[in-house]
Amino acid sequence: MKIIIALVILFTFSAKAHFGVAEKVYFSKGKDRNITIFNELFKSKYYFSSLPFAAEHIIEADKLDKDFEEKLEILVLKSGTNSLAGLSNKDLIKHNSPTLQLIYALKMFRMQHYKNAMTVAERIPLNNRFSPEALYVAGTSREILGDISRAKDRFDKCIKVSKDFMGRADKEKLKRYYTVLSESCTMHIARLYYKQKQFAKAIATYNEIPKTSYRWPYTLIEKAWANYYLEDFNRSLGLVVTYRSPLLSSYFFPESEVLNSLNYFRLCLYDDSLATIDQYYKVYKSKSDELKNIVLPNKNSHTYFINLVFSSLKETENLNPYIRNLVTQIRKKVKFSVDLVSFKKAKNELRYLNKRKQSEFTKYLIQQVERSISWRTQHLNHYVKKEMFTFINDIHKYSYEMFNIKLEIMSKKRDLLYSNKTLISNRSRGSLENVKRTIDDDFWNFDGAFWADELGDYSYGLKSNCAAVKINKKVSKR
Repeated sequence: MKIIIALVILFTFSAKAHFGVAEKVYFSKGKDRNITIFNELFKSKYYFSSLPFAAEHIIEADKLDKDFEEKLEILVLKSGTNSLAGLSNKDLIKHNSPTLQLIYALKMFRMQHYKNAMTVAERIPLNNRFSPEALYVAGTSREILGDISRAKDRFDKCIKVSKDFMGRADKEKLKRYYTVLSESCTMHIARLYYKQKQFAKAIATYNEIPKTSYRWPYTLIEKAWANYYLEDFNRSLGLVVTYRSPLLSSYFFPESEVLNSLNYFRLCLYDDSLATIDQYYKVYKSKSDELKNIVLPNKNSHTYFINLVFSSLKETENLNPYIRNLVTQIRKKVKFSVDLVSFKKAKNELRYLNKRKQSEFTKYLIQQVERSISWRTQHLNHYVKKEMFTFINDIHKYSYEMFNIKLEIMSKKRDLLYSNKTLISNRSRGSLENVKRTIDDDFWNFDGAFWADELGDYSYGLKSNCAAVKINKKVSKR
């Protein structure tokens, strides 16, 4: 215990010493003023406070030395890639700094300048810690621009380099960062196969993502579509039904219900398809109405939606449980969770600054960190609001899709009636004989329980009802 106390006291003393040096230099006018203040605040682990001084040094310096570049990498990891995005494009690319090049590439990507994003992202060396993220940006940009083969090459490299860095990472958060990048690149390769109609390869690639991944629930709907186009409608239905597991209660997609209905339609189980459509209108109309009651009155607020994310269950008990589940789903999205970490770190730093003696220097730092927290709050708030609006729009978009399926079913039923035919009406609810299986597949009957290790491995066993037979009409006697 004595050793631990001594180390804590030593660290605190060291941090105070560095902060004191930074405060003294703040009132000087030397040419090394900004870089000195940055270095001292960085050593004190006041990362968000050091950002404006890092930015000034980047603008003023003719060249960035190796020490600053190494610190800049850590600074961006701690504060997020948006923290220096306010620098001009010229300042971001003039130094040949991999860290600043990544910030520029991400900035260009958000602005939909994909060619610029791709060109600069591909300049970052493979041995740089940001190279996996740069390869992800380059691959996604090329995918959008239609350069499929080079996009796949960038994603393949992203996976390889991510795994290399993952093996060398000494901190769990860093390992998670590279794991997410590797899985994101894997998903994009699967999507490339899907776009090329190589559905079996797409499914095999999606299966490389483990069930413990935050990305995995999103692979279910994409794999289900791939199976649908392979005409394995039973497997597609099984994948979609996984979302009914209590473990995935916060994941719900209107699109999955459309796919459900389409699968039944392709099996000519028209009544099942119509029942799915009716259920969709009953369930999702109420969800849409609940969401509108929240989103529309607060659409101009810069804080309502982020406050909703931070609200406790008691504070939101008057809301539909589905709203809380939707908020949980948004919180689990990788982009939101990464930005949220930076936001919380900035809030913690502000708390430490407020405990210090309120000198002119400290007040300046508090002002800068508060400004950083303010735009981060608005950014997160906008993200949540956008996700909710997207969900509302999806509900309406897929309502239209459901209406079209219903029309098609009515047309099919009418054609059967006019041709004096009926479907064979084999309403058997399932048999292993109807399940497409590979040599590696084993099957157990579903007994009503969604076991965690079985999630995503379900398949229905419904027989196609598409054979039509003539209706025998009895001639009445007079």
